[in-house]
Amino acid sequence: MGLDIVEVVMRCEEIFDVRLEPIRLEQMRTVGDLFELICEQLNLPGGATMREPLAGATLPLIAIPAGGWSKDNVWTKLVQICVDQLQVEADQVKYAASFVDDLGAD
Repeated sequence: MGLDIVEVVMRCEEIFDVRLEPIRLEQMRTVGDLFELICEQLNLPGGATMREPLAGATLPLIAIPAGGWSKDNVWTKLVQICVDQLQVEADQVKYAASFVDDLGAD
């Protein structure tokens, strides 16, 4: 795992207040993989999840949304983190996007 991805993971751990297991992170390749790991740690129920950024959606940088995290706002925040850390456009951050191949992370 390259430095860019490590920084994304560390930011996610800080913002979502979770600890992601290194062994699970070694298998992570896509934004969707990271999203699922975060949702698992937050004990969010299975089922349909947000796959594309919510147009114009914004959340405070670190604050937990009123009512706690939902899959939709976890996804929106994860997109924001990727845009900020990897300097990519929000429309590039898709569920199936590879951190290395699609987002240019090292």
